[in-house]
Amino acid sequence: MTTHSIYPHESVQEQENRLLQIRNKRDLSCFDVVSIDDLTRKDIDLILEIAEEMKQSGTKKLGLLKGATIVNAFYENSTRTKTSFEMAGKHLGADTINISGSSSSTKKGESYQDTTMTLSAYGAQVIIIRSEYSGLPQQLKKHVSSAIINAGDGWHEHPSQALLDVKTMIDHHGTLEGKIITMVGDIMHSRVFGSVARIIKKMGGTLRIACPLTFVPENVETVFNVEIFTDIEKALQGADVVYALRVQEERGSGGFIPSLREYSKTFGITKERLELANKNAILMHPGPVIRDIDMHSALVTLDDKARILDQVENGMAIRGTLQWLLGKRYDGKVKPYQTI
Repeated sequence: MTTHSIYPHESVQEQENRLLQIRNKRDLSCFDVVSIDDLTRKDIDLILEIAEEMKQSGTKKLGLLKGATIVNAFYENSTRTKTSFEMAGKHLGADTINISGSSSSTKKGESYQDTTMTLSAYGAQVIIIRSEYSGLPQQLKKHVSSAIINAGDGWHEHPSQALLDVKTMIDHHGTLEGKIITMVGDIMHSRVFGSVARIIKKMGGTLRIACPLTFVPENVETVFNVEIFTDIEKALQGADVVYALRVQEERGSGGFIPSLREYSKTFGITKERLELANKNAILMHPGPVIRDIDMHSALVTLDDKARILDQVENGMAIRGTLQWLLGKRYDGKVKPYQTI
């Protein structure tokens, strides 16, 4: 998944054997990943371990999913998530098929359930779904034998993003136990927050949020055990990870703030604000970054704390790992909760 392998002289078969050995007698406890809540701590540890090996395999094409069919059903626009799922699937030898929101079935009024059941009937091992509707993947997984991966549903969750984020944090800090993660920005409309909040809790970290009160979801403090700050300087003091989120105007969030300019003055990440965090802190963003609004433009690629491109690279490894683990989880057998 990366351009450089730490095993440059290994054959493809040797690299595949190494991955198979890691997975030997270990599997996910779930048939689908539509929420971080589907995953146990052991599941997360397995995903992170395999993802690191996937990452170190470099650009060599593997055959771990040879003969498998992966469908990317993206009913909502995406660049990073869609591309990384597709490239990761191809890297592992799968046949990947893309379905968009402009597909014939949706234009003709077919339900998402019937479309997904059709794709599953074609023999797809994994169906990856992105939609503006919160809860859609959770509903669809009950009706198909294919494994379902949630690639983002409305304001709800984005589990593969949270997994790649945690990998990025652990790559730098070694552990999240006792670490402070400060998320800054549009919390209310962010499905990334929905998954990151869940996984940080599982991994033993402390989560802070810094945003206007209009961006604070109801009961978020008690549900996710987070600390709420309206003063960004206080929220950044002592943070080990600074995680910026963009204002999601396409979801109507522009009406929750006076203006982007005003928001940027109060909550935008500047070099001076970043220096309030711990010396060993890192800067993250799920993308796309709105430069000079979410954070100062120079911080995106020039600052040594930025890990945004590391997140992108880890996304390939994490998403390939999920497709491999779930695609081979039951090989088309009926799920315990499957209904028609």
